[in-house]
Amino acid sequence: MAQNRFKSPVAWASLAALVLFILKTYGLLAPIGLTEDSFKELTTLIFGAATAFGILNNPTSKDTF
Repeated sequence: MAQNRFKSPVAWASLAALVLFILKTYGLLAPIGLTEDSFKELTTLIFGAATAFGILNNPTSKDTF
């Protein structure tokens, strides 16, 4: 069961979001090259892509997008 989670792109995306959230919370964005403005732009882009994915996704098919 746990092995499937490591293969899941959703699990990796949520882990990446958690890491970015922690970096932002503790003010550690600058060492990795992100400013507050670039972080806002990045999150806006991610939310837009996630929205498009949610609209275009076909949840009834396991084999296709």
